[in-house]
Amino acid sequence: MARGDDKLLRQLSLVSFLLSRSRPVTGHEIAQSVEGYANMRVDTFTRRFHMDREELSRSGIVIETHDDGDRDLYHLPPENFYLPDLELTSEEERALAAALVLLEGSFPYVRPLRLALSALMAARPGDPLDPASLGLALPADEEARDRGPQFARLEDAVARHKSVRFDYYSAHREAESPRSLDPYGLFRIGGHWYVVGRDHERDDERMFRLSRIRGAVEFAGKKPRDFEVPDSYDPGRYRSRPSWLLDSPVGTVTLRADASLGWWLARTYPEAVRAGGEDADAGGELFAVPYADRDALITWLLQLGPKVEVIAPPEIRQEVIHRLRRVLEVHPVHPEPK
Repeated sequence: MARGDDKLLRQLSLVSFLLSRSRPVTGHEIAQSVEGYANMRVDTFTRRFHMDREELSRSGIVIETHDDGDRDLYHLPPENFYLPDLELTSEEERALAAALVLLEGSFPYVRPLRLALSALMAARPGDPLDPASLGLALPADEEARDRGPQFARLEDAVARHKSVRFDYYSAHREAESPRSLDPYGLFRIGGHWYVVGRDHERDDERMFRLSRIRGAVEFAGKKPRDFEVPDSYDPGRYRSRPSWLLDSPVGTVTLRADASLGWWLARTYPEAVRAGGEDADAGGELFAVPYADRDALITWLLQLGPKVEVIAPPEIRQEVIHRLRRVLEVHPVHPEPK
């Protein structure tokens, strides 16, 4: 068992032991009864026990010491461990229930949140978390529904720090391959779910789209905990990424933007859009935009409207033109009668 797991198990056992005792206990009783302290030398136990008490105290779990003459006694009152009862008004309960319904399908920890709110609101008649009782009508998250087993396994793996295995389809390589991952977090970006973590094959941080996972997601091993999330991991980097740049870039597109839009591009996407100078002949500003997802990039370009023109590469330019023509075919523009 890893050292971190040893410490966690020892501290949990210590808390459980002290809560089960109605009277203060000696250090000797703790050393003999708590898993993780057995067979330690006296000086080793004293040092570890002191460190565990300090860490628990920083978490708000204070083990009290009582002087019994020639020895110290230790006690953990229930009020030093259990949180006080949470009293919510009916308006607060309704607000939390509405938040839960709105988060359904777009928040990876919605199941434990539902259990917690169900326990808090158990006395209310009917199902207080039912959207109909709250007057809410929400569209279904089809991807979360279709990927239910994969989503649940990844959610569990993120919470328990478990490595996973799955087959993944790469749109860039147009092929499937087995992947092993230490999952750090789940994100919903641009209407799609992604899992972020350390890719064992590349030994680097990568993002995988759930809709491209083929088959079941399986735990890679039987250990209770496989990895620790590194301090260098910053979830904010992924929340702020545009939908076309969620993985390593596979190409770069050159845009010409009207001056009235250029400032907005540079300000809104400072890490994803690089200014390339002015176009003296045609007017406007040039921008270099790296991309990882071609379809997401084209969708974004179409949303920008006529103030942006794709200069290169030619295949991206032609695809944008093709889609614009398709829009005109489906939604023809008829001149207004004079």
